[in-house]
Amino acid sequence: MILPGSSALPLLLVAPLWSTVIGRQLIEFYHRAGVVKSNYRGKMVSAALGPALLLGYLPGAAAVLWIDPAAAPPFSILFLWIGFAFLGLWDDLITEKTSGFKGHFGAARQGKLTAGFLKVITAVLVGLLFAGSLPFSPGHRLLALLLLLLSANGLNLFDRRPGRALKIFFPGAALIIFLARSPDAAAQLLLPLMVGALAIAPLDLEASAMLGDCGANLLGAALGIAAVLYLSPALQAAFLFFWSGVHLFCEYYSLSRVIENSSVLRRLDYLGRFRENFT
Repeated sequence: MILPGSSALPLLLVAPLWSTVIGRQLIEFYHRAGVVKSNYRGKMVSAALGPALLLGYLPGAAAVLWIDPAAAPPFSILFLWIGFAFLGLWDDLITEKTSGFKGHFGAARQGKLTAGFLKVITAVLVGLLFAGSLPFSPGHRLLALLLLLLSANGLNLFDRRPGRALKIFFPGAALIIFLARSPDAAAQLLLPLMVGALAIAPLDLEASAMLGDCGANLLGAALGIAAVLYLSPALQAAFLFFWSGVHLFCEYYSLSRVIENSSVLRRLDYLGRFRENFT
């Protein structure tokens, strides 16, 4: 992928600018098309910044293929990222009251298809294809699949306030790179998305638009893939335990309420949101 010092370094520098341009154009496009949702303060904002991440990343990946095919990302990873990004658009573009695993699976038991349940089905199928391509034992492939799915959806559980999911993604990506058996390879995978996420972070923090399921699923899947490919099985199990705990907690408690009730977490949550429009 695109690393400092490689022949594709200019692309890494241009990608954030391109992501920002796409992000601002998407906000205008969504408003013209009426694709807006009410955020936590009742303000109508654009529903999904996620496509800006993907559209900012793919040209660089394509350029790397042309410059140095050996440094290009495997197509299985590109397929997975594209799949997880766009399956999240169902939740972003469709407004429904059902939420949480209990809500979506409960509706499914009643014969009602929800956007969330459709996303689960698609995520499992896309994840099965990716996990099946890994040179692991069946048990390790199952661990990889669960880690991928829970990581992708887990980051989305934090996307309830401006910038919150990104504040989990950046430390998570940095931690994986630090703990990776091959830090260079992990950075090679995550760095392009990190710079793209940094580029659109101001749009999310100022509440001009939501990161959305599309963006959160994409970034969460990236963390999951990096953990599966570059962390030891023990660390993969630790990450799986963490995301399982997040899901279990969010089924019964409000993450936002816990953050608001903690002065430290509340300060971190509001960090960088000084330009947020509270009107």
